[in-house]
Amino acid sequence: MLQTEVVPGWMTKDQFLQGLGLAQSMPGPLFNFSSYLGAVYQGVAGGLVAYVGLFGPGVILIFAIVPFWARLRHVKWFKSMLNGVNATAIGLVGAACVILWQGAVATAADAMVFVLAGTLAIVYNIGAPWVVLAGGIFGAILSQDALSLGQRAWCSPGDNL
Repeated sequence: MLQTEVVPGWMTKDQFLQGLGLAQSMPGPLFNFSSYLGAVYQGVAGGLVAYVGLFGPGVILIFAIVPFWARLRHVKWFKSMLNGVNATAIGLVGAACVILWQGAVATAADAMVFVLAGTLAIVYNIGAPWVVLAGGIFGAILSQDALSLGQRAWCSPGDNL
């Protein structure tokens, strides 16, 4: 939904996908993506407004919950609810990876970098900074300017994955 709303008017599809990929590579949720979108659209001022607009309500909510937290964290139904929220977050990250795959993988080289990064992160449990570094190096090696491997089209633009 975010892509359909901001890409036509605020930025190019490449800028959006680059920012989404960068935000996905960092630990934690995608909160920093809002600042990126604001900065691309309106510069530093837009980034600051987007940052405050996203974090402001959460900070207020945190200060409202802190007095009750000591009691809530020992309540069984609340702990179960937090487990459900965690599972939902993992599912949303998986969905974001599928969306990123469909929008960003245009060549076989792109697919190889994507699979390498996923394998390093999921199978070998390597930290995000190292995965990003490995993906960048592998992508640079496969690029048209270096070895030019895997540069044929991965899927036709009309294909549905």
